[in-house]
Amino acid sequence: MKRTPFTRLEEAVFHVERMYTPWNIQIEVETSERIDRMRLRKAVRRVYDVHPVAKARQRPGGNGGTDYDWEVPDKASVPIEVAEANAVDLDTLRQRFYGAGIDLSTSPPLRLLIVRDGGDEGDLLWFCSSHIPVDGVGAYGILQAICTAYRGDEPAPDRFAFGESRDVLDGFRPDSRRRRARLLGKTVQRLGYLLDPPSRLPGASAPGVASWRYRHRRLDDGVVDALGEGGDASVNDHLLAAMHLTLDRWNRDFGASAEKLSVMMPVNLRPSEWFYEGVGFYTFFESVATDAVDRQDAKTALARITDQTREIKGEKRYLGYLEWLNLVPSAVPLSIKAYLPKLLGGTGGRLLDTAVLSNLGRLPEPLPALSGETPESLWFTAPCWLPTPVSIGAVTVGKEMHLGFRYTQSAFDAEKADAFADRYCDRLAEIV
Repeated sequence: MKRTPFTRLEEAVFHVERMYTPWNIQIEVETSERIDRMRLRKAVRRVYDVHPVAKARQRPGGNGGTDYDWEVPDKASVPIEVAEANAVDLDTLRQRFYGAGIDLSTSPPLRLLIVRDGGDEGDLLWFCSSHIPVDGVGAYGILQAICTAYRGDEPAPDRFAFGESRDVLDGFRPDSRRRRARLLGKTVQRLGYLLDPPSRLPGASAPGVASWRYRHRRLDDGVVDALGEGGDASVNDHLLAAMHLTLDRWNRDFGASAEKLSVMMPVNLRPSEWFYEGVGFYTFFESVATDAVDRQDAKTALARITDQTREIKGEKRYLGYLEWLNLVPSAVPLSIKAYLPKLLGGTGGRLLDTAVLSNLGRLPEPLPALSGETPESLWFTAPCWLPTPVSIGAVTVGKEMHLGFRYTQSAFDAEKADAFADRYCDRLAEIV
């Protein structure tokens, strides 16, 4: 059986998840046909051969309790459930299916569920993956391959053989020690959040375990077309601006502070020529912040956000977090490393953002359709944990953009969740 060490990034997220809440990625595909469970099982097994990380499991490493390994077994189970939409409450089913942790010591680090007649056109395929072996793009790559195999086509092989993730991630690091030191310095600026933390949504600081719920929205064609004509501001800049403006109005309407707002934005480290390739974890996390003065109108907010994202892309300051991870000596016992995420609790919670926005962008072909060339719909959300009570996942499929909202019940009941999702869509339509 093949083995490869966890990367420093995978190890860090693994410890954060164990201390706080499952980091599971949600993707849903709707099809107009009835999904054949056995055919789907066969497709998943084919994908295990193409993308071995899809069946990897976590094992103690070989360095005396200081690291973990990924081990790829020769065979792995295919966890597929089936539920009848008319016999279950879909909100409750989503909470259970996506909210339960995935035991990485067993293979595989994912699960699937077929919801009979759960969509407007037919069945739904729900895909849940742990965020530790793969990021959002990697999880999408696995699902895309499953759909390709289900249609009877051959999935494209991964760009990298299993075991190369560590080398690929290290390849993103600057060669210059001076440049690495500068990146470390820029990430230290994040400690300013301890003195000036982001404003929180009402209910975001409620005690107890988060109980997650989900909402879906589809943007009007006119809004999607307008987003593609945004000038200097990218589609992602508009999505971020709409989030900041929505959070601002939401907090003010409920009498909560709306001074500094911060939205976490995953950054795909993959270069543009293979942006949707590489089934692994190649994502870091950046924050885009605005003060009240930046949100006096949509134009000002969009300009402030565009300036920040341009700086983030130019300086690649998010690589500083990789440098911090590499400062931890490899010989440090796992028992100590596992304790480090505790720094994000209590006062350290001030370092966390108000909300999360993750944009997978315009998906390349072949699209993840179980029949035909295009899925009836596709929804995606990324994980977050309190005091960050909401994330939005955006994905563009052909000429349509789909938005997935993941929220905690401590901050939103069903009525408020619908209102927040609708307000976000309205704000986005207003600023394009």
